[in-house]
Amino acid sequence: MKLFLIFASKYSESREMLSVFKKNGHEILYWVYTDMDGNAREEMKGTICHNHYAAWAGNPAEGVDINEFAPPGKDLIEKMYKVESLVLTMMNKKFDTRCVDDRRHVYYGMLQYWKGILDKYKPDAIIIPVVPHTVYNFILYELAKLAGIRTIMFEDTWVIDRLLAYEDWMEGSKKLHEAMAKNTGKNFSPSDLSNDLKEYYFKQTNPQVDSTPVYMDYWKNKYSLLNKFFARLKLTKESLLDGTIYRKVPQFIVKQFQINLKKEYEALQSNPDLSKKFVYVPLGFQPERTTSPQGDMFVDQILTVKILSFSLPKDWLIYVKEHPAQWWLRMGINYSSARYKGYYNRLASIPNVKLVPVNDNSYELIGKSQAVAVVTGTAGWEAVLRSKPTLIFGYPWYRDCPEVFRINDTKTCNAALNKIVGGYKVSQQNLVNFLKSFDEATDVAYIEGFIDKISKLTREESALKVASLMLFWLENKK
Repeated sequence: MKLFLIFASKYSESREMLSVFKKNGHEILYWVYTDMDGNAREEMKGTICHNHYAAWAGNPAEGVDINEFAPPGKDLIEKMYKVESLVLTMMNKKFDTRCVDDRRHVYYGMLQYWKGILDKYKPDAIIIPVVPHTVYNFILYELAKLAGIRTIMFEDTWVIDRLLAYEDWMEGSKKLHEAMAKNTGKNFSPSDLSNDLKEYYFKQTNPQVDSTPVYMDYWKNKYSLLNKFFARLKLTKESLLDGTIYRKVPQFIVKQFQINLKKEYEALQSNPDLSKKFVYVPLGFQPERTTSPQGDMFVDQILTVKILSFSLPKDWLIYVKEHPAQWWLRMGINYSSARYKGYYNRLASIPNVKLVPVNDNSYELIGKSQAVAVVTGTAGWEAVLRSKPTLIFGYPWYRDCPEVFRINDTKTCNAALNKIVGGYKVSQQNLVNFLKSFDEATDVAYIEGFIDKISKLTREESALKVASLMLFWLENKK
């Protein structure tokens, strides 16, 4: 098969995986990388090698002239309108300071390039390790779908080190759907699960256990007050040595008096009254693939809260809590396209909405709530496991679980909340049945970082396992 491998990884990390494809008779036409050494260029001779960061910026691969490809016309642009809408929000990461017209022009350039590349080289399949979300790979994925070219990607579920494979991230895992269909009408017990899943299930369903994901503990520690103090101490020392201290100190002082994300939020927050009936809404970190593209139009989290508010039973409240990492990573407490000035004011102005302190315990809020609502967040899955009704607006990996409510509008939201008011309870039997199908449909491997800390597989072992999964998918069209 003629393949496009959109790996966005270092050659040293992908070398063995690439050789697996070649040894099995596949031709690598196009490869996206982050770093190459001298030997790599010789070994990848005959393959178009495209630097990930160049592709992300909208620049062509070396030796490829974008001017040989026709610019997109009305017909293609109209077919890709939904893609354009998502891409403009996806650009909040790389193109944060650019206006909409500038972003759209970059998008048209990428559309021109990747449509031309597909038309010229005609790959049989495209492999993107994770759900595409870095603008260019999302455009490539959607163009491939339009052209009928097979695609494969994976999603780390963070249920230990279990991995799902997709051909279409919106449709989800075909293997999971088949397992669920096969298991229809059967009831399983936790003892029917594999040992790792059984252990996971009992841990997650125990309300006394803190199951905070390992990456959250890592970031929380990194941005602790003590570590921030040492980081500033280091910066002060470096600034003294290079002479920039005289410029940075006045800037730092001015910044202390300026409004920022944290100050805006804390001016609006209030302690939650846990004796009242409420829906808990933990916001998703942005910009990130969990909301763009996996949130679809609900990348606008304010819209989800408005739909909830409009559908809310009388005397209920909505407690919204910001994702702690929103003030740690990327732009920190500075305003950005994802969290612009007035963002929290808009949230707080929605009827029956209260912003609660970021440091409030999420598990306590889940436990005391009547329901939890997320776009795709981990908190939604944690809530289901703790027998709490859960409303999802996007496409998380657990969207096929029969114990979650899929929300598209006020009509579906009303129906879900009316059911909850009427006494709906999460069925642990249905949940175990779902986990049994999940057990059969997933593989033990991982793509993302941090999972190596909770997996028995090394990074190298996991990479080779993922390569074998890719090969299996290529050679089994069904």
